[in-house]
Amino acid sequence: MGKRPTRYDVAQLAQVSVATVSYVVNNGPRGVSAETRKRVESAIQQLGYQPHAIARSLKTGSSQTVGLLVQSLLQSFTGSLVDAVEKSLASLDYGLILASSHENPERERKMLNVLGSQRIDGLLFVPASSHNREHAIAFIEAGIPLVFMDRYIPGVPADVVMTDNAAAARQLTTHLIDQGCRRLICLSFSRDASSAIDRVKGFWQALADRGLPTGNHQILIMEYASGVSSPDQPLLDYIREHGVPDGIICTTDDLIVRAIKTLRQLRIRVFDQVLVGGGFVNSPWAELFEGSIPIVHQDFQLMARKAVQFLLDRISGDDSPPRTELIEAHLLTGA
Repeated sequence: MGKRPTRYDVAQLAQVSVATVSYVVNNGPRGVSAETRKRVESAIQQLGYQPHAIARSLKTGSSQTVGLLVQSLLQSFTGSLVDAVEKSLASLDYGLILASSHENPERERKMLNVLGSQRIDGLLFVPASSHNREHAIAFIEAGIPLVFMDRYIPGVPADVVMTDNAAAARQLTTHLIDQGCRRLICLSFSRDASSAIDRVKGFWQALADRGLPTGNHQILIMEYASGVSSPDQPLLDYIREHGVPDGIICTTDDLIVRAIKTLRQLRIRVFDQVLVGGGFVNSPWAELFEGSIPIVHQDFQLMARKAVQFLLDRISGDDSPPRTELIEAHLLTGA
């Protein structure tokens, strides 16, 4: 087996400098004339220089790589979603570059810039909030297709694939009402994330459907946290001011754990005094509780397949108006 060709070998064959080869391979930072670029690309192909993905991108303009920017890597929801996306992309011979915003708009902006500097064909995006609207639009204007997953940013002309969160929360809340709950509250993970806003809307709709009273005090914002060891203050404050609710809607699975932990530390009997449900991901831990926790189960496999297909449509040149795909969630009651 002969010596692996180097960038220096390409430069010699193309009769250019090594720096010029770098400009062609990296598509910058300096421009290269069309004639020089053609000579460099020809030398690259003749010598078999560079990994296959880069060689292919020089030939076709495609890197066969997609970026995925998620809101966090701490939740089990994200692990399920990332796994489904990776499998869907791998089946189509696409690679994945993963980044997380940690639910932080500033970091999200930075990660958008990082991913935008990579040789990606498109971006799958779970936004932390609506703060980076202009950055998302800039992505699209730069010719990099973008598809929102699970959440979206209003005003950005991009495809959206997400669970029908309002309908799911409405069904869940109605179920707890049917179990006898009348003093319900909703634990939300964000004021800004579209999925959180939609789940709260579903909660309000179910209460209105049954003629139950509503008030802003029934929505408690309990932002994502890791390693929570003490009772959550918003829930403690609510109980001290308004008494113990008889039903709690949790908009994430970690909020179910945190709510039950807080109630138990207050010696409030879960399932007897208070019904808890939600989650929006079917986690194995739910089976460990003696009572029956109604869980909203999202179809991550379908969400991933739809989002990947939408993105590949755009990469292939589809310029039709933005589409929104709402995926039905299923309520698992354990009954």
